[in-house]
Amino acid sequence: MNILNQTIKDYKFISFINKGGFGAVYKAQKATDFFAIKVFHEEYVLREYKKHGENNRLQREIEIMKSVSHEYLVEYVDDFIIEDESGKNYFLVMKFIEGHNLREILNQEEKLNEEKALELFKQILEGLDYLHNHKGEDDDTGIIHRDLKPENIIIQNNGQIKIVDFGISKVIDFTSLTSTGEIFGTGPYMSPEQITDSKHLDKRSDLYTAGVILYEILTGYYPYDFQYFPELIEKIKNDPAIPPRRRNLSISNQIENVILKLLEKNPYQRFLTIDEILKAVNPINTQREKVYDLSPRFLLRLYNDKSVLEKYTKHDEKFGYVVFPANLENNQPGLRKNIQDNPNIKILVDPATVRLAYDTYTDVKGVLELPYAPNDYSVITPTYLESYKAQKEYVKKVIDKQIELQADILLSPFHYTNNSTISYGPTRNLTAEWLDLDCKLAKESIDYRNNFYPNKEIYTGICIKADILKDDKDKKFLLNTFSSFENDGFLIYADTIDTKTNEVILYHYIDFLIELQKWTNKPVIAGRINTGLGLGLLSLGLSGFTSGTARFESFYEDLYKESSKAFNMYTRYYFPELLTTVSINRKTPIKFDEIIKNIGACDCYYCNKKANAEIVKDQNAHLHFLEIIHTEIAHLQKNSINTNIMNYINKIDVAISLYSGLKNVFKSDEYSFLYRWKNVFTKIKDKHYV
Repeated sequence: MNILNQTIKDYKFISFINKGGFGAVYKAQKATDFFAIKVFHEEYVLREYKKHGENNRLQREIEIMKSVSHEYLVEYVDDFIIEDESGKNYFLVMKFIEGHNLREILNQEEKLNEEKALELFKQILEGLDYLHNHKGEDDDTGIIHRDLKPENIIIQNNGQIKIVDFGISKVIDFTSLTSTGEIFGTGPYMSPEQITDSKHLDKRSDLYTAGVILYEILTGYYPYDFQYFPELIEKIKNDPAIPPRRRNLSISNQIENVILKLLEKNPYQRFLTIDEILKAVNPINTQREKVYDLSPRFLLRLYNDKSVLEKYTKHDEKFGYVVFPANLENNQPGLRKNIQDNPNIKILVDPATVRLAYDTYTDVKGVLELPYAPNDYSVITPTYLESYKAQKEYVKKVIDKQIELQADILLSPFHYTNNSTISYGPTRNLTAEWLDLDCKLAKESIDYRNNFYPNKEIYTGICIKADILKDDKDKKFLLNTFSSFENDGFLIYADTIDTKTNEVILYHYIDFLIELQKWTNKPVIAGRINTGLGLGLLSLGLSGFTSGTARFESFYEDLYKESSKAFNMYTRYYFPELLTTVSINRKTPIKFDEIIKNIGACDCYYCNKKANAEIVKDQNAHLHFLEIIHTEIAHLQKNSINTNIMNYINKIDVAISLYSGLKNVFKSDEYSFLYRWKNVFTKIKDKHYV
């Protein structure tokens, strides 16, 4: 289409500026104003954006681009379509910017000094921050540039930048492009995830690209040496970047660290927000990043514990945290009042949303009474909450109920992502749909908190099948996904982590928890975990774990598929020397007598000098459990992680020795889990702490 020197829609096309892979840019004049007009043919537009009428997504995207207004972003002012014999041609009009693009400047100067580079870099970040928070067609993501590069950054005569071409790449079908030069020109700035899964990008892809640009303007080189495009692609995916100070010794260590963190392969290992980057490159900024308390904690999952709590808190006022299931509100009013009236108890409300995905929820009166339970005997499914309106309403009811129950920490609604009771056939990946739903609900919950309860912390609830974590790709995907949330912590349930879990599953489960906390610096709480294992997790530096008073020590899906009550009616007594709880027959505690005879009686506040028959009564066993667990945590809080890990591994050795002396009480396979725990904790120690 020959348009040079022609006038179209009152725009006179006066000169050609440049040509890219999917279109050309012209300088045009309308009255006394000058514009840059990008022209591209319909063949380059993705199929889903070609629909017209009410479903014209391309036009919606253009309107979103035209609504952008920021000092570091070019202003889109108009658009129109001209049709000729070859088909439709799209014209996207933006204000003409006087200046030179960053590529032209780098071609002249090769590299910039750190002060000048950071001045430009901060402007780039501020422009990206506006884009990422500008509500696009998908309210969750804002606008992701996708094609940031020096050619798309114009430096004006006053030194201010203008970023151009944002939003356009989203609608372009790059499989239709044949320009090798264009691919090479963009290639070095692509993030690893842009290469492997370009349809599921988030704002951290742009942050990676910003890191490449900062690297280049400080060194004059790309982060990777390469001769051919396939070689570059492999290096972006697999090789560490060449340290920038190897290219330019004048780069400060602080800025090199910023660049290397931006260039991490996994998005979860990069900076999570642009504010973090700005603080990292600007040490004189006195505003401090929020620092979370990651010290060891135990969260007691409540059931019928009113009298136990009342008695225990008279002895020890500094109780700590509890998890209160929302479905207990009406059938445990005394317990609810007890925790709400005690200023030393911090409440996290489990919204019981996991139950709502199973038809057995109708057998639990307290669940039926929840305001967000379906009122038509439906079960919660991804389809049930498919609409945006339904999701927002669900989140509102779940969070508001937690506020009503006086929660100190809010929790997003969550469900078991590997639900086995619903099937849509082989054409749908139900696990992915559940995960997508819960991620959406987590983001909606964060937004709702920000708007209505800004002073409350909010944790993301996650409930997954543990064996998916053994696949490194799946593990990294989950780390990338969860680390992107602007929340305050995580509560993670995994099916099934208990004394029967094999070493492979246990290792990857623990590694996932440690990695998530390490890279987010936010509390990660392991939900419903065996006490002995939970203390091991705390020794590794994990922030916390939940269990009941020697019960509710694992999560498994059958808890919700069955109508029966999910706790053992025997007394369960915790033996810290054995790192586990043992079921004891209250009427004939022969097993208890034998164990005590071999390892010695407990001398805690609640057991000391009592007869065995008194010790194993339910209330005393629960009080003993709380006393022991709080004593253990107090010890952990005093020591370093390395000391705690070594102490824990030594405790495993002691427990194995004690079990072997109790052959008349335990079979060898009843404590074989300890050998697995020792192997796993040793490997975790070697990976993360040596």
